[in-house]
Amino acid sequence: MSWTIHRVGLVAQDLAAATAFFGTQLGLGAPRALDADRLAFGPGSRGLRVTRPSPMLARDGTTVLGAVAGRHVAIEVADLAGLTGRLTRASLPCLPATAEEFETAAVWTRDPAGNLVAFCQAGSPAPAWGWEIHHVNLQAGDVRAAVGFYTAIAGLPEGSWEAPAARGSFSIDPAELAVIDAGGANRGLHLIRPDAGFALRNGFAHNPSIGGHPAFCVPAVLAVKRRLEAAGVTVSDAGVYAMAGMHQIYVQDPAANMIEVNQHV
Repeated sequence: MSWTIHRVGLVAQDLAAATAFFGTQLGLGAPRALDADRLAFGPGSRGLRVTRPSPMLARDGTTVLGAVAGRHVAIEVADLAGLTGRLTRASLPCLPATAEEFETAAVWTRDPAGNLVAFCQAGSPAPAWGWEIHHVNLQAGDVRAAVGFYTAIAGLPEGSWEAPAARGSFSIDPAELAVIDAGGANRGLHLIRPDAGFALRNGFAHNPSIGGHPAFCVPAVLAVKRRLEAAGVTVSDAGVYAMAGMHQIYVQDPAANMIEVNQHV
């Protein structure tokens, strides 16, 4: 089946700093302010949402709950009704999204690794807006359990990792790194077991295997790198080390979210 990443959500306390980082330094363009606490980069409900977290707390029985919905990945699928039925039959949590959250019908759930995921009904093709979400990297202690969720429940295909000939120091064992394929070239979801030595072995200032991250594909990654460094931001320039034909850099945004920026080369 065909599918795509609809959007990714991140949390940030300082929305002005987020605007400068994503809009100017990464080159994603001027955001729309949805309200005092939310920015949207990209058309409609697609692209990137940055949310200032609410300080409110709620109690559900013996559990204290805070705001967590800011950090998420949303995935467009061809058959939302079928997916929702599989979630229900598997007794997995599932909540309908509100009309304000997405342009189309959608549901919220969590994968086996605890990542917050929205699935939404695919509609008209997305317009081009100058950049794209190439993949979202999700941390998973049990990679194969996470793969089972996305293949059996979500109905998405598993692919094979496409590494360059001169690969960096990391494992492509499918028990430690798997790709849920959205059209080849490692596009889609990356499910990875955290690797504490990743940055040290590869000579990076950042460890992209821990905590998850979105990866934005841009026309000129070196221009992004120059703008970031001019602003005093530390950049790990990985070159073509993990994905065949992709130049990757890693950086942390002002809220310390891990961010990847890449370019087809």
